[in-house]
Amino acid sequence: MTRDTSPATLITSGIDLLREQNPIRDGRVSPERLFSGEDVRIMHLALAPDTELTEHSSPSPVVVQVIEGAVRFDVEGLSHELGVGGMVHVAAAVPHAVTPLAGPARILIHLLDPVRHVGG
Repeated sequence: MTRDTSPATLITSGIDLLREQNPIRDGRVSPERLFSGEDVRIMHLALAPDTELTEHSSPSPVVVQVIEGAVRFDVEGLSHELGVGGMVHVAAAVPHAVTPLAGPARILIHLLDPVRHVGG
């Protein structure tokens, strides 16, 4: 994990490094904090097949991006199938869930303004 207040910080050099740092683990959703700053916190989740990030909410707004595989993203009664590059924004305190489709998946979660919403 990186915590930095400098104007630019290298968070990762690519998908191969992310795979190495947070491998898919059978039967598990594996979270890893990649970066914490004053304006954003970034999490990398590796989702094994047949797992689910069950319904939950975040105290801060989030942007979720699929970087490998595909997921079903459920929010407010709607389901969205997202492939690599798919992104969704969710307002603070809105319940949502994530399920990998047809194999493992990786997502990045950007928690926006975490200091104000989560208390740093």
